[in-house]
Amino acid sequence: MDIAKYIGQFLLKNQYCYIHGLGNLELKKRPAYTSGKQLEAAQYEVVVTQSGSIDDSFANFIATNEQISISKAANTLRDFSNQARKDLAEGKEVEIAHIGKYVQEGNKIRFITDDKFSFKPAGIPLLENSRRIEEQKANPLPNIPMYPAPKKADSINWTMVTLVVVMLLILGGGGFGAYYYFVLQKKERVATTMPVKDTIKKVVVAPVVDTMHIHDSLMAAKAHDDSVAANVGIPYKFVIGEYASEAKAQKRLTQLLTGKNAAAVQKVDTNLFLMVTTVNCKAIDTTHFKDSLMIFFGYKKVRIIP
Repeated sequence: MDIAKYIGQFLLKNQYCYIHGLGNLELKKRPAYTSGKQLEAAQYEVVVTQSGSIDDSFANFIATNEQISISKAANTLRDFSNQARKDLAEGKEVEIAHIGKYVQEGNKIRFITDDKFSFKPAGIPLLENSRRIEEQKANPLPNIPMYPAPKKADSINWTMVTLVVVMLLILGGGGFGAYYYFVLQKKERVATTMPVKDTIKKVVVAPVVDTMHIHDSLMAAKAHDDSVAANVGIPYKFVIGEYASEAKAQKRLTQLLTGKNAAAVQKVDTNLFLMVTTVNCKAIDTTHFKDSLMIFFGYKKVRIIP
């Protein structure tokens, strides 16, 4: 049984052939290259790699052609592989007819492609196009007689008239739409947007002045006691806010200073910063000022600190 012959047939049919112990033969396309001033065409060469598909496809191919069992074909293929490796180890070459030959260089098995080897992949049949050509040849189209074109009647072209009327209606509608948008709606927008601007101005500006001036509120809260206004008394530090970071405390301080309020930031530790305002009053009036500051700033823990 000539295993080498079947190796070549299986390789050309499937473009690979795996033989246990010898590696995987593959057909690789070598790109075109220049040789001096000549351009060499692309060619196929056979290379051997260590990876491959380990299955019974090649043994089944041999068994089908030799009309023997797959197990017998596999045993014959194994014997061929063992003998080929033994010959290669002794420095001999294992030839595959019309394809090339196995050689061993050191501990590595290589495959040298025959110089006369030529491979051309099978073409793709154009069955559909061929069938159409045959059908056209078998059933040619009948000769269609040519008739003269009918003469145009001398009548009004109502299609053109309708088109002109539609164009005039479109132009008229577009002109009225432009007039309505640029003239009438402009007047309506001016009339409707002016009151909105005034309303927004009143809503934004008025509360800012009332919430930022502490002195006006304090004067209103202590208007019942003219003697307190006349005699300022001792300065007391009231805590009007607590913050976990200095950045938040400084931000609030900037708002208070913008409103002309007397306030300062006092650091207790790295996680506690107090907002303090100083008020000159009598000792008997501290409770009254404490309640007023609590209402004004919305801070329920207003207290006096040294």
